[in-house]
Amino acid sequence: MVQGAFSEEFEIANSVFQGTVLGPPLWNSFFSDVAQPASSEGGKEAMFADDLNVFQEVEQHTPLAEIQCTLEKCRTKVHKWGTTNRVSFDASKEHLVVLHPSLGHGESFKLLGCMIDKDLRMHSAIDQLMAKVRPKITAILRTRSFYSTPELICQFKTHIWGLVEANNGGYFHASTTLLAKLDHAQNRFLHELGLTREQAFLQFNFAPPSLRRNIGVLGLLQKRVLGKCHPSFERLLPWYSQRFSEPRGRGHSKQLYGHWVEITTHRALYQRSIFAMVDVYNNLAQNIIDASSVSIFQGSLTQIARTRCEQGVDSWATSFCARGGEYDQE
Repeated sequence: MVQGAFSEEFEIANSVFQGTVLGPPLWNSFFSDVAQPASSEGGKEAMFADDLNVFQEVEQHTPLAEIQCTLEKCRTKVHKWGTTNRVSFDASKEHLVVLHPSLGHGESFKLLGCMIDKDLRMHSAIDQLMAKVRPKITAILRTRSFYSTPELICQFKTHIWGLVEANNGGYFHASTTLLAKLDHAQNRFLHELGLTREQAFLQFNFAPPSLRRNIGVLGLLQKRVLGKCHPSFERLLPWYSQRFSEPRGRGHSKQLYGHWVEITTHRALYQRSIFAMVDVYNNLAQNIIDASSVSIFQGSLTQIARTRCEQGVDSWATSFCARGGEYDQE
């Protein structure tokens, strides 16, 4: 993988101010040409504003030196394009990284605000997140004498949930041990307020992070089914019928394909990923899948979890979980 960001070093006679209506489309038109040198070595470019990432799949046993040589050639061609078009790339934001659970190489890097480890453990992202969350929780608890319990919970939802869930999709596949840190932080907050998880959920709609993560990812799959997500998700998660001639035989009528046939190694990593959640989605009831909006869909899932909580089902907090349990070991 090659990552870089644009930086301007030249005086330009004619330009469009940042923030104008024409700015983004004009920039996209100008920058789109970089796709040719970026993909010249067989990679696939991904651009967002002035960020450029190039991804390339290689055979597992390809020598590291050969991989690095290919990535370096790609970077050289992109830099040459930049010189021709009066664009330079910020060296401090460039990374050549090999992503693999055991054979990864390179340093952790930030991708759309989320820290990514070369071994995909996501410990850097979780550690960075906890460093922000813990002091904020402490600050909220220090105001207990001035606010009621509902107001304190509202503050938690406002100041903590936004941080925790901004990169849910990035660290969703982290190990259950790492993700448990998020649950423990929220449980500590509830303990200080004298509330159990059940009371918080039933009285204040204060769901555990594990439940919110699962419902959030399933909401993304529902957006894909409704055709309201980016086209890249439609390519990443095709219909089951596009890959197999025979119907799946169980579940609803809007089945997705989660690439399970292609997984031959690292099954544990797959089981924790969004692709494993496809199987959870495929087994939901037809009336839930037929929801006309994501909010209605997620509301139905929340109600199922609420009913399980009211009934005293121990696993209510890990409802819709593909990995088999909230704190199961890998």
